This record gives sequence, C-alpha cells and structure tokens, in this order.
Amino acid sequence: MTMKPKSGHQAAVQAAQDAGASVRTYVPGYPITDLAAALEAEISVNEKVALEIALGASTTGRRALVVVKQMGMNILADPLVISATHTIGSGLVVITGDDLGPRGSQAEMDSRFFGPLAELPVLDPSTPAALHASILEGYTVSEWLRIPVIVRVTARLLADEGPEIQPRPSRVGPLNIDRDDWDLTMRGRHQRHHDRIVAFAEEASESSTLNRLEISGNVGIIASGRPAALAQGLGVSLFVIGYSNPLPAKLLRRFIDGHRMILVAEEPEPFIESHLACGSKILGKLTGHLPRGPLDRSDIVRALEGLKEPVKSRPTVYETVAERGYEGVCEGCPFIPLFRALGRIDVPVAGDAGCAIRATREPYQSVDVVYGLGSSVGVASGFSSKGIALVGDFALAHSGLQGLINAVWQKRGVLAVVLKNDVAAMTGGQDVPDLTGLLEALVPTVRLQLPAPEDEVQMLLIEELKRSGPSAIVATGRCRKHFSSKASPGTCLKDPQG
Repeated sequence: MTMKPKSGHQAAVQAAQDAGASVRTYVPGYPITDLAAALEAEISVNEKVALEIALGASTTGRRALVVVKQMGMNILADPLVISATHTIGSGLVVITGDDLGPRGSQAEMDSRFFGPLAELPVLDPSTPAALHASILEGYTVSEWLRIPVIVRVTARLLADEGPEIQPRPSRVGPLNIDRDDWDLTMRGRHQRHHDRIVAFAEEASESSTLNRLEISGNVGIIASGRPAALAQGLGVSLFVIGYSNPLPAKLLRRFIDGHRMILVAEEPEPFIESHLACGSKILGKLTGHLPRGPLDRSDIVRALEGLKEPVKSRPTVYETVAERGYEGVCEGCPFIPLFRALGRIDVPVAGDAGCAIRATREPYQSVDVVYGLGSSVGVASGFSSKGIALVGDFALAHSGLQGLINAVWQKRGVLAVVLKNDVAAMTGGQDVPDLTGLLEALVPTVRLQLPAPEDEVQMLLIEELKRSGPSAIVATGRCRKHFSSKASPGTCLKDPQG
C-alpha cells in the first residue's frame, strides 16, 4: 500500500477530526485562510468573537478550535488572558498563523510571546506530523489544566509535506465548567494558577514526546518550529523542543551544560534565546549569528561555520517595495474613481488593512496612514479637523463600527467612506454582513454607486466634509476578483504590500 504524504494543512484537519473538535471558528487572513476552509470553520466578525464562541462551546462540553492569523491574537487577547485563570470546560485550542517576512500582514509578529503574556502553553511544531501531535496534545493539556492551549503555525509549515499520519482518535466525554471556582477571588485564582496550573504545564513541557534529542559532538542546536526541521542532519547535536512556553528548563539546562557552544535556531524573534542568554556559549539572533525574521537552512549552516569567529557587522539593507514587487489596485476596480478623488482632496485620510491599503502609493496616494483592520474611523476621529476614514465593509464589521459609535457619542467630526463590495476581498472573498441600515441609523449616510465620474465623486466628498459631526458615504462596487455573490473561501489573496 502506497503511503501518501501529508501536508501541514491535512495534518491539522486530521487532528481536528481525531480530537472531535465540533466547534471551529476563524477570521480570514494570511496564512490561515486555506486552513480554515479545509477545516470547514465558521467565519466570525472578529477574533475576539471567534474565541468567545469557542469559550461558550467549551463551557458546555464541546471541544473547540479557533484559527486566526498573528494580528488576530491582538484582538482576542482580552478573553484569552482572562480564560487562563477563569478555567474552561472541554478542550480549546487556538491555532495562530505567523506571517514571517510578512507577505499579507502589516507587521511581522511572533505569537509565542502570547504564551508568557497570557500564562498559557504554546506549542511550536516543526513538521506536519508534529503539528498533528501538537494539536492532540493541546487538547489533552487543555482538559487536564482547564485552560486554552496555543499552537503556532507558519505558511511554510502548513505547505510542508511529511509521511502519512495514522488516525489517532482521542475523543473524550464532555467536560463542563466548574462553578466552584467562583469561591476564589481574582487574586486567589491567579495564585492558584501559578501554584498549580503553571507548574503542571512545566511538567507537561518537560515530559512531552514532542521533544526530540540527538547527540553528536560538543556543539548543539536548540530549535523549535520549522527551523528545527531545517537543522536536521548538520552533524551536530540537536534538541527540538515541543513547547515554546513554558520551556523545558531542566532538559535545556542539561543540554546546554553538555555542550561547548549552543546555537538557538528560531523565527522570527529570539524568543527562546532571550530566556537562555546567560553566557558566551549561547549564540543566535541576539549575537548576530542568525538573522532576524524567517530562517533558511543556509542561515543555520553559515552560523555553525562562523561560531568560533567574532560576528562581523553587516551593512543594513532594508527591503523595498520595488525589490519585492507590488500589485497595487486591481485593474478595472470600480473604486478607482474614489481613490483618485481622495488623492486630490487636501484632507487627511486614514485607511484600513484591505483593499484601501493598496491605494497608499502612486498613482493614487489617497491614503495617508494605516494602523490596522478597522482602525481608520477611530484614527480619523482624532484628526485636528474633519477628515476621512476609508474603511472596507468587513473592516467596519470587524472593529470599525466601535470607532463610529464613539464618534457619535463624543460628537467627533469624521467622514466614514465605506468600500462596500460585500466580500472580504483580500482574504478569499468570504461574504460579509451588510451594515448599511445600521450606518443610516447612526449617522447621516449617502449612497454612492461606483464606478462613477471622478469629478462627481470628489464633489460628493467635499460636500460631506462640510457637514458637521460624523457622517458616512457607502460606496458600492462589484469586486472584479469575486464575481459571484459567494466566492470560494479557499482562495487566499495575499497583499504583497503587507
């Protein structure tokens, strides 16, 4: 019988099936959109809601899975941190996709830092097989300690292929929330978390079968995530750790003590190295032996060859748009007249992650600042005079609506221009909620059908800017990339601008 290789995507799907994760939620974004589609997860309006649904499922005895990209971890941090000490019911795993050397994100992030922040376990698998095992272990630890568990993935891990993985059903009976916890104060819960939960998590990290040790000589590599796979077969000792948080401190100490020099291979930040930097024998990103960001095997080989030599300073070269390439606004986009008109108006314009971010550069230059998905309305509310917030319809639903509510509440002048194409165009064309009626109930709202003559669009913008207080224009156009009303959620359109 021929064994078929398994990709990271397939390994995660099989793990969710093996674990019996019946409630699966997600918010689209690179690099996890395709994974969420394969998992048949339900789209949520934002990551906080996605996690809250999963918490509700957990408290009533259903295993849950949340899939988000790195930036989404910022949005769900509030309930995530609280859930660590307030306990849960059945197992809950959060898969976070880090966009390394960001191709579809506004910033490069390292989701492992949410482990110590929330005081929760973070598993960092290196291969598809390890991803499958990590998700299953995540559910086991989650139900043992009654806390969510984070599993970090990257685009390269999800695309990697490995040996076929045999099914390992690990379903258990429903576990409901323990109401006896309300006998403790918030301080008492945190004390118990440190005394018991953190200690047990450390025990799980030390004893995990996800740890792998190979001894060869007096030089060693400590690695997690995909760099652990890249470090195989280099003729030195290798310690692959399964948990980035908590680290297996005792195993690490023995490994470090048994070697003359240690190279820490991880990406994108020196998370593990920063915990181990206790002497000249620990080398990695902090010492300049490895570059920041994603790693290639050649980076590790070069670092091993230069361990005995002092690191030479290298000229800093920053990646440019011209070097990497930039798609810009799609040809025939119905919103082009709007982008051009915005570029001709002398008022500040705050944009959002999504289609609007592509109008930041020539030939449009219609957006001045972009700080995050759904942020444009709040940012524009802080301008010294009435300015414009250019927000997509999904971004408005995600978190932009709160900024508009605040503008109404505090009587701030802002013109919200909503790009209404009825899809999350940058992340796969998923349907989004129509909030036009809600906008009309909140603020004076004008509808604009695009494409339209550029001069007419500019005149409308100028007239609405004269209106005092908050107001809105709903600009409707049909996305050329998604002609049907419901495009396939499996298509992930990456924004090379990031």
